[in-house]
Amino acid sequence: MTTAPAATDPIDTRDMVCVHVFLRREFRLAASVVREVSAGDRHRSRVVADHLEFITRFLHNHHTAEDELLWPRLRERVPDEIAPIVHLMETQHEAVDSLLQQINDLLPGWRESAATKDRDRLAALFDALYPGLAEHLDAEEQRLLPLAARSVSLKEWHELGKAGVAVLPRSEMPLVLGMFQYEGDPVVVAQIAREAPPLIRFIVPLLARRAFRKHALSVHGTSTP
Repeated sequence: MTTAPAATDPIDTRDMVCVHVFLRREFRLAASVVREVSAGDRHRSRVVADHLEFITRFLHNHHTAEDELLWPRLRERVPDEIAPIVHLMETQHEAVDSLLQQINDLLPGWRESAATKDRDRLAALFDALYPGLAEHLDAEEQRLLPLAARSVSLKEWHELGKAGVAVLPRSEMPLVLGMFQYEGDPVVVAQIAREAPPLIRFIVPLLARRAFRKHALSVHGTSTP
């Protein structure tokens, strides 16, 4: 574990909020997208299942990066302040992860069968997941990010973002940035792009809006979900 950074002005953690906006939107819409798939329509179930696999994998990787790179530093540096929310965050993570596991267990079968029973079960799981996820993201923004802003260095914060990018296939990078762009703060999205490796910094922003529009039309039937 690295030592605590020297006292400075709080770092900017708004990029995390930008990620959360994307997650709230897509998980809020997930159950209705599933329910709109007609029984036996395997072409449509594959399109939707690929989208659901993408967002659930992104959420899992997001939580993994926090668990490995953020929580240990906060526990070491501000133990008294983090203690009251450790149990809450861990409980929320466990509840979300349990539902994600059930979703991931069900998703491959429904993807290939488009069976009504699996569709309805999958939609119900997303219905159950969203309120807890939204509550968790709210708690992070209200209680965790202020602690992080003054307890980790800018370099350490950027390590968190780089860890998330490192596990992405290159083909998904334009779509991810497009997900951020759609409802995210333009200033923050520009900052995210500036901190990215050169390939992402110069090429991906040019493709991001197009990638999001194409994906949203395919999944949601509109470019403005």
